[in-house]
Amino acid sequence: MYDAIVVGARCAGASTAMLLGRKGYKVLLVDRAIFPKEIPHGHFIHRHGPQRLARWGLLERITATNCPAVTTMITDFGDLALTGHDLAVDGVAMGYGPRRSQLDKVLIDAAIEAGVEVRDGFTVEEFTSDGDGITGIRGRDQRSGQLVHEMAKLTIGADGRNSRLAQAVQAPVYEQHEPVTCWYFSYWSDVPSDALHVYVHNRRVIFAFPTNDGLFGLFIAWPAAELRTVRADVEGAFMTVVNGIPALAAILADARRAERFYGATDLPNFLRRPFGPGWALVGDAGCHKDP
Repeated sequence: MYDAIVVGARCAGASTAMLLGRKGYKVLLVDRAIFPKEIPHGHFIHRHGPQRLARWGLLERITATNCPAVTTMITDFGDLALTGHDLAVDGVAMGYGPRRSQLDKVLIDAAIEAGVEVRDGFTVEEFTSDGDGITGIRGRDQRSGQLVHEMAKLTIGADGRNSRLAQAVQAPVYEQHEPVTCWYFSYWSDVPSDALHVYVHNRRVIFAFPTNDGLFGLFIAWPAAELRTVRADVEGAFMTVVNGIPALAAILADARRAERFYGATDLPNFLRRPFGPGWALVGDAGCHKDP
């Protein structure tokens, strides 16, 4: 019997498990992915995020993944452009942009150090119940094929916006809105900038920032209604936006795209009731918002 089983070992689940483990609770953390594994997801951590990592003693591990601190912010809203330094929180730099494979590994390693039992490559097939509440999970180890049943006083769903735990307990949604934007992004090498860039031009939103190993992430959002048009020619739509912003086009002029384009095109907005008898939801499972 565990005090808690956390389903989902990425940033929300791993950090939750780590904090519980540090308090002395017996915790099992499971995920169907085998780590480290990349995930197509935004990953700039701003202000209070780095402060939390520093408080947990993990910020130096992030920088050790060859992820630079970002201290300068360049914003351009078409008729107003500003360059400056955002406020640090407790003396911690404004932001960092670690790839998810790196961030998640740092958090999972910290959870293990806190005494958490971690099983990656583990698929949850069922949430068990005694009729009064959730009592645990039944799942299968992908490597051995073994089916196991684990029980806990509390089962925590950190399994994303399509949370199976939320579906199993029929967690009510008490506020929701249609998707607002769709996003595509990729990574460039040889970009001469160490700043966070934020542009808002012609109903497009652009975020760009340095990440691990000398790469530079570039994320562009269009209105959700334009998804079909953008999807038909992602590279063309992407570069049309870039070339329409002279300052952005200038820093990419001699750069090289290092990876394919990734999309984030299913971005519902909702708040679910995040707790009930024997269960709780954290991260996107309980609250998912368009970036």
